[in-house]
Amino acid sequence: MRYKTVIEYDGSGFHGWQRQKPGCRTVQAEFERAAEHMTGEPVTAVASGRTDEGVHALGQVVHFDCAKQYPPDVMARALNHWLPEDVRVISCEIVADTFDARRSAKRKTYEYVMYTAETESPLRRTRELYIGRSADAELMDSAARLLVGTHDFSAFMSSGSSAKTFTRTIYSAGVRAEGGRIVFRITGSGFLYNMVRIIAGALVRIGRGEKELSSVQAALETGDRRLMPDIAPPQALYLVGAEYIDVG
Repeated sequence: MRYKTVIEYDGSGFHGWQRQKPGCRTVQAEFERAAEHMTGEPVTAVASGRTDEGVHALGQVVHFDCAKQYPPDVMARALNHWLPEDVRVISCEIVADTFDARRSAKRKTYEYVMYTAETESPLRRTRELYIGRSADAELMDSAARLLVGTHDFSAFMSSGSSAKTFTRTIYSAGVRAEGGRIVFRITGSGFLYNMVRIIAGALVRIGRGEKELSSVQAALETGDRRLMPDIAPPQALYLVGAEYIDVG
């Protein structure tokens, strides 16, 4: 029986999603431990995408299999009972065996949250990025919109990636100001290693007047990573959710 769950987590206390060596706390390991308590059998959890250390999720999609069928609401309550307080199951349903949380995903959405203020807040340091007293959110929005479409994003990828191709489709990208908060939101077919954080780093520079808007277009056209040297910190990044094709 295959279950599809949507989970939310605070990434501050985790070394990312993916299971690692013993003693290294990860979301996958905690989720599998909770599922094994519930089902009494070994469980492998597959997520829509791996999140790095410190990155949060509002709607991470996870599937797993177990031999016995349980009502989804019972499964959700049991998982939440066994999960630590910084991970919660938002929804749970039984799906076809052909559903795959990672491979079936059609598009994913991320948000990167920044804020401007006179001084940095110690209460926001694990949730948002302080970018100074002011930033031009409209100029940042103009830069983000240049990314929409199908492009080679080689310039927006960190080294160490296992990606074989670098072309991705961005369906929407923009920046909105909400009082002192500045939120960058992007939806795409997929993302290269550190791609969203590299874009966010460029947007911060552009918003502060430290980088030209034209650098984004130049990076898309040339694939030159030197044009996009910044990687924004992980703690302000959120996986908002994933959308799926009909897998029957």
